[in-house]
Amino acid sequence: MAGVAASELMPSARHATKVAYNRLKGMLPSKAADVLDTALAPFRTWNSPLNGQNARQQIVRDLVFGLRIEQFVETGTFHGTTTEFLANLLGAPVFTVELHPRTFVVAKRRLAQYPWVTVELGDSRTFLRDLASKEELCGRRTLFYLDAHWGRDLPLGAELAIIVEAWPDAVVVIDDFEVPGDPGYGFDAYDGRPISVDSLPTLPGWAILFPAVRSEDETGARRGCAVLVSPSMALEAEAVPTLRAHTQD
Repeated sequence: MAGVAASELMPSARHATKVAYNRLKGMLPSKAADVLDTALAPFRTWNSPLNGQNARQQIVRDLVFGLRIEQFVETGTFHGTTTEFLANLLGAPVFTVELHPRTFVVAKRRLAQYPWVTVELGDSRTFLRDLASKEELCGRRTLFYLDAHWGRDLPLGAELAIIVEAWPDAVVVIDDFEVPGDPGYGFDAYDGRPISVDSLPTLPGWAILFPAVRSEDETGARRGCAVLVSPSMALEAEAVPTLRAHTQD
């Protein structure tokens, strides 16, 4: 990979590289893994916020300021780059959870400078249930960033069920999602089935939106996403210029 920037790799190759990189790092002692992180930093588009995707970053900004978001909840902290991006948008509370102890330690150290960021180690479903038990958190306009799917586990359905039940004012951004009509955006698949509209539970009154920017005009890893918005904020979200409505075939 010497001499090849990550931005020059095809999206599928970038994703495969990320998987291989994490498997290799997981087999190394902590100090050796830290050396590898440092040496390969220039090649990792996933070491930039939101996969290094400029249009995705603008989508989140538009949602945050257009819908008057009051707090953030993230599942799948990884190294905390996206968490840090969220922390700096408003200085509003950020709650994030990471399943893997090694990356949790890296993220915890990185985010220690932000007292309004809470970093936890554990399963995303348990984490969300705990937050949902706190009435004061459920009363805030919340942007959720769901990126805890990894390996063979797809917690998306359970995560959404908890969010829909507990938060009346919610915006949910799902990473690695198939974007209808734009195969240039990468997505994850489980048991041969992509994370797509067909993966979602029935959400009466919720808006389902996708990036308005075409994949060829995106930067970084060019991973797809979907934005789900609760009925209370659906009309506001549909006015966001960086998003387009989902149209049934």
